[in-house]
Amino acid sequence: MNQGLTGEILMILGVVCAACGLFVQNYRHRKEPYKGRATATVVEIVADAPDAKGSAAGVHHYFYPVFAYYAGGRLIKKRYQRGGNPCPFRLNQQVPLYYKLEDPELFKIADPGPLKTVERLLYAGGAILCLLGLFCYMGFAARYV
Repeated sequence: MNQGLTGEILMILGVVCAACGLFVQNYRHRKEPYKGRATATVVEIVADAPDAKGSAAGVHHYFYPVFAYYAGGRLIKKRYQRGGNPCPFRLNQQVPLYYKLEDPELFKIADPGPLKTVERLLYAGGAILCLLGLFCYMGFAARYV
């Protein structure tokens, strides 16, 4: 197999990988129930009773962050349901989150999940294959210049 054909095949495989990355990204966005995106700020940390796991461990207080974010044109301040001792967040920390468009007070911390990793790997693999194909093709073309 000559270098030119190898370069073309690698570039085609790179484009296919990138297209698969786009497909995974589209699938991930469609399946996400929390469609809204916002950046919340930790405006307060409140002490309260621990959950069952904390009580079993003998912890007396859990510290819960209160997030403030804009959704649907209004400011929402809501305490996060998960706390800890010490608090997993710090005051004035910026936290990306997803919220439901129908009910903006229902939110979750933005967690890319395993599909985001697959998407990034496909994009990176596509770019690497395209570059390898380009180098192979340029090496083939340089012989005839």
